[in-house]
Amino acid sequence: MKTILVVDDEYGLVETLTELLQSEGYRVVSAANGQDGLERVKQEKPDLVLTDFMMPLSNGRDLVRGIRALPELASTPVIMMTASTRTVALTDERGTVEVASFLRKPVAWERLLEGIVKLIGPGVERPA
Repeated sequence: MKTILVVDDEYGLVETLTELLQSEGYRVVSAANGQDGLERVKQEKPDLVLTDFMMPLSNGRDLVRGIRALPELASTPVIMMTASTRTVALTDERGTVEVASFLRKPVAWERLLEGIVKLIGPGVERPA
């Protein structure tokens, strides 16, 4: 079973995404901010991280930088979401912060699931 880490400070959204992803056969773990998210990445070694951009303590950009600094987890795909209407720059003086996808909230469930399946496959393999 594939694991997805959902990192967002909006509890209701985390709860909804957890239910939807579990119904698709994924194992879901969560964290409320980037700092906790990085600890969960180290513990759980998820197949994919789905994170908000704006969060307290440590934001999504910091989380991605932390993941990319871990050699054994650096290639973990990340989908970043934001409710911000401003342009979000995902680069810094060290270069581009790599994310597999960047989505504006509210995120269409079908589009999100399509992106997840494209990156890591279905939650459970279904018989043909």
